[in-house]
Amino acid sequence: MATDRAKQLRTQGIAAAKAGQKDQARQMLQQSLQLEPRNEAAWLWLISLARDSRERLFYLNRLLEINPANEMALQSLQQLGLTRQQLVEQVSSLPQKASNQAALAASQEPGVPAANPNRLNQIQPELDNLVREYLAPPTGYPNIVWEKKTRGRAGERDVILLRAIIAGIVASALIILFAVGYTVVWNTPALRGIVFVPTRRPPTLTPTPTFTPTPTPGSTPTPSLTPPASVTPSPTVPANLPSGRQSAPQPTEIYPPVFEKGVRESVLLLDQGDSARALPTLQLEITAVQRSFDPAPYYYTALALADQGDLSGALDLLEQAEERLEEKPNENFAPLIDAGKAYINLLLAEQKLQSGSRVDAEVQLVTVEEQARAAIAGDPRLEQPYLTLARRFMLIGSEDDALEAIDDGLAVPDLVGSTRLLIAKGDVLFAQGEYDLADYQAFLALYVDPTVEAAHRLRVQAAMSRGEPGLAVLYAQTYLFYWPGSADAYTLLGEARAAEGNIDLALAAYSRALLAGPNARVLVDRAALYSGLGRDDLALADLTAALELGDDPAVRAQRMQAAYHSGEYATASADIDALRGSGAVSPAELDFLAARIAIDTARDGDTEAITTALDQIDALTGRLPQALAPTAQEYRARALFQLERYADALEAVDSLLTTQDSASGHYLRGLILQAQGDRAGAQREYEWVLTWSQFYTFPFIEDVQTRLDALGS
Repeated sequence: MATDRAKQLRTQGIAAAKAGQKDQARQMLQQSLQLEPRNEAAWLWLISLARDSRERLFYLNRLLEINPANEMALQSLQQLGLTRQQLVEQVSSLPQKASNQAALAASQEPGVPAANPNRLNQIQPELDNLVREYLAPPTGYPNIVWEKKTRGRAGERDVILLRAIIAGIVASALIILFAVGYTVVWNTPALRGIVFVPTRRPPTLTPTPTFTPTPTPGSTPTPSLTPPASVTPSPTVPANLPSGRQSAPQPTEIYPPVFEKGVRESVLLLDQGDSARALPTLQLEITAVQRSFDPAPYYYTALALADQGDLSGALDLLEQAEERLEEKPNENFAPLIDAGKAYINLLLAEQKLQSGSRVDAEVQLVTVEEQARAAIAGDPRLEQPYLTLARRFMLIGSEDDALEAIDDGLAVPDLVGSTRLLIAKGDVLFAQGEYDLADYQAFLALYVDPTVEAAHRLRVQAAMSRGEPGLAVLYAQTYLFYWPGSADAYTLLGEARAAEGNIDLALAAYSRALLAGPNARVLVDRAALYSGLGRDDLALADLTAALELGDDPAVRAQRMQAAYHSGEYATASADIDALRGSGAVSPAELDFLAARIAIDTARDGDTEAITTALDQIDALTGRLPQALAPTAQEYRARALFQLERYADALEAVDSLLTTQDSASGHYLRGLILQAQGDRAGAQREYEWVLTWSQFYTFPFIEDVQTRLDALGS
């Protein structure tokens, strides 16, 4: 009966602790200890409920006196930085307190403490006097006659008049100030343009043709005239850099100028990345210049063909244009053709490097440099040759040479404000790990034109690389101001939110990015967040959608794990078979996961499947990564338990718990001890799991509670 009463008090005390009723929890746990002084679970809970370090040390010392090997007590002792001897010395040196709850609990009977009747009789007269004095009517007040107020307070009318005068003066001053300000603004065109335009107008996302020939032109939409956020975090701006503050940023003019409407509209489509729609118009423009040669249609058609992957066709077209240069010997058309050929040859060299033909690629890169430098010598104002040279040097790892090529372009007065050159320089600096300098280049580009997407992306990436996710969030939000709804902006915002630990906001950002359409990168990133939250079912759905966009072995490996943890064993087994030979996951890890699935899905009495899985795990000894060794030992113990080899299973789980303390290990040990008939030992293991379930979620906690109830009955 005493044991049942102690268990009841202990259960009620734990429930009170969960509900935040610490005083009640301490009282019930202390009463339970009067009946079962050596119950480790009760002492462990008292440690967590201690009101000060004095009580905590006392309870911890008492628990270690009962069980010197208690793992939780030893971990607490280690966290306090004390040895066992130091703990004993500190406890023995503690001053005794009359109010010490442990001492009181040892001297009281269970139940509600009762007051001493003699003491109550002694203090009763004092209480009567206090009540009598409190209830006595007040004395000593003079006779006062109260009358209802009929007039205002003394001086109240003067105060009202003064307030009215002050209000009139302020209103008159505001009217005069408004009139003067309106007159000044209306008669100053610059101020009138600022004040009377609509505020917070969304950016116009229709890019104006870019007049600088480039193979990968970026969109340059007209920004809002009154952006609410400043994009100028640094006061250091080169004096010769065009200012985006003096007037609204304007799209970069195409150079050399293009006057044909069809070509200009096609350049607009190229800026938007829509080379397929631009190509027919450009090819038609080539026929229109058969009688009067103009290199622009040839150049931009070659860019469109290159974007479609037809590099040989692009190069042939530029060679045709080169043959027609003699038709206009007085025009400086050759540099533009050289710039186009240098860029197409650069793309061909990249293809050869990817295919492993490094020698052929190096020969091609020599041609690239010659053509790019010829274009620069013929017309230094062309932007593309500098970009081509920088990319050529980056291919061979010559980052300093790439920076030199870009700086040569920025030294040209007409190119000092080239956003493409500024961003290209930032990209090179980023590759060198100079994240602050890369950020500054992006800032300069945004100073010239705050709508350049590449600059916004670079700022976010630089902040992330510096370990400043909060700043990256601000940069991403600025990006979204100029490009509302941008999938790239929301993706970067999601990465920054995840890095700063705001998982819910990161998930929201990734979901907004996916509104623009399926994106494998975003799906994989969102799946990783879901897995971290234990939502493997949602991670599985995202990874499946990512695989539908392209069969990536790395993504399939992640889906295999998500499928296994969400209980979709058929999908996990199919992924195991698909990953064999891919190199994404080692054969040993694939075999181990297959063995785990066999043990997890084995039915009672299916000794053949369990034995096969056990043999497979034993064969993997020494081949698995060290991080998987504890899991392998646990599954080995599980297989032995299912085969009713309890002694071997107990030895395996004890070996596991000596290297890694886990709830699943203690649960398994409780199952083994219960099967062996060791009820007390099994109860200790289940109570250990139950105690820690207050802090962590275990899928087997219901079974633990059921078994504990059965053992206690």
